[in-house]
Amino acid sequence: MTSRPGTDGGEALISEFLRTSREMIAAQRDVLLGYLGADPGVRPPASVAPPEPDLDLEADSIKRAEEPDAVVAPPKRYLMREFDLADAVPVDEELAGLRFAVVGEGQVAEMLTARLAGYGAETELVQCVPRHGADGVFHLSPSFPDDFPLYQAVLAGGPRWLIANGPADGARGFFRTVAKEYPDTVARVVEQRPESTVDEQVETLLAELSAGDWEPVVVRRDGARRGLRLTEVGLGGTGAGPAGDRAAEAEALGLDADSVVLLVGGAEGIAARLATTLASASRCRLELFGRTAVPIDGEEPVIAIATTTEELRAALIGSGLTKPAEIERTLRLIEAEREVRGTLRRIGDLGSPVRYHSVDVLDAEAVHRAVKEIHAEHGRLDGIVYAAGVIEDELIAEKDPASFDRVFATKVEGASTLLAAVGGLPEAPKFAVLFGSVAAALGNRGQSDYAAANDALEALGHRWSTVYGRRGLTVHWGPWAATGRRGIDPEEGASSLLRELAWGDERLTAVTYTASGW
Repeated sequence: MTSRPGTDGGEALISEFLRTSREMIAAQRDVLLGYLGADPGVRPPASVAPPEPDLDLEADSIKRAEEPDAVVAPPKRYLMREFDLADAVPVDEELAGLRFAVVGEGQVAEMLTARLAGYGAETELVQCVPRHGADGVFHLSPSFPDDFPLYQAVLAGGPRWLIANGPADGARGFFRTVAKEYPDTVARVVEQRPESTVDEQVETLLAELSAGDWEPVVVRRDGARRGLRLTEVGLGGTGAGPAGDRAAEAEALGLDADSVVLLVGGAEGIAARLATTLASASRCRLELFGRTAVPIDGEEPVIAIATTTEELRAALIGSGLTKPAEIERTLRLIEAEREVRGTLRRIGDLGSPVRYHSVDVLDAEAVHRAVKEIHAEHGRLDGIVYAAGVIEDELIAEKDPASFDRVFATKVEGASTLLAAVGGLPEAPKFAVLFGSVAAALGNRGQSDYAAANDALEALGHRWSTVYGRRGLTVHWGPWAATGRRGIDPEEGASSLLRELAWGDERLTAVTYTASGW
């Protein structure tokens, strides 16, 4: 390691050590705060590229940093809008002598390879990871999570271009994250029309090599290049009830004391907050699915008197536990059970009948069985909310593919199973809400898996809405406020969702809600 100007080597080492330590502590803190907050997968990014003018979150973040008391805030509403990009055409003289890999098969792959070779580029056509490092890589049929090892290997070679031929579920979120982690690589998914000819597809992909922008998602339509960015759009006039009273929204949704709503992940985190808001507004029946085992009332006295995490950890050590992993595992279980019990108690106190089911969302048989039992008992299922998810944050270069698969599956396979289960009922629910993440809309360092999963979740919800003619809405949440953390005010966040469902455009299948500081 070389010394910075004005320091000797020892001082530089100490400075580097302190910097690294601060970053590690901050990363660990963000993950822990995620469990305390709303969407456990959302954490502020380590670094954020300057936002587009229509999304001036950086300036707002600076303003709020000067206001130490401004910890929580009502969320702002954003929609993804297209905007024009400069046109691009192939520039053959710039490609001579460069090395390219084309990953795929079929006519597009063969023609693209031939065109690149005709420009004087050294080109190989492969079905998997290229044998040699390349200046540019084209991937013609992206699919997540299966292709993560391919992208990981390609990016390790430091290519100048990584271009995927889309659309593909999860690609937008993934490439937005790649762009943040690999700022020297033009990482881009190009979405072309399914009816595009082979010639059109090849020309479009080649043109991206000469594009002067760094957009991670490019939509090609009617000969134009278009990008995507979040734009603040208010909900407009709603006719909503008084502040804090969401009865008007519940009535607009057709929810009353006879209605039944299922929330997956609804006993903990932000889904629990939504559950209590629903109970307060409508007194509807709530069925909650969660991974935590059905909690048993009553704890050992020495455990029951421990009210903070520190007290609980000390109590577990005093009870005889000695292994750190066992202590932390038991601590998390106890705290999860307490949160479930607290949620059930609050909902009951508000007048809503409530029941908790311990269901693994990746167990398709268990999900289908539980959904059928609920419908058989009540004769109806009016709405569902899917908020399950896990986070295992790590940079792409260090990510275990098995971990990528796990994060992706919990979001996408779990939601797919639930939507299939309710789709098999005599009548589909009036609405299906899927909890996504702003990481899908903006990308986030260390969250390639989570960004891809929530992007794929949005596509899944859109298809469900199209097939069943019901309201399918993916809400990409920014960070929710936890202790000492800026973010969405929990009460305002839950109320925003009810207002969106009640008064928002029913044709809209995705929306982003985030407070200052993202």
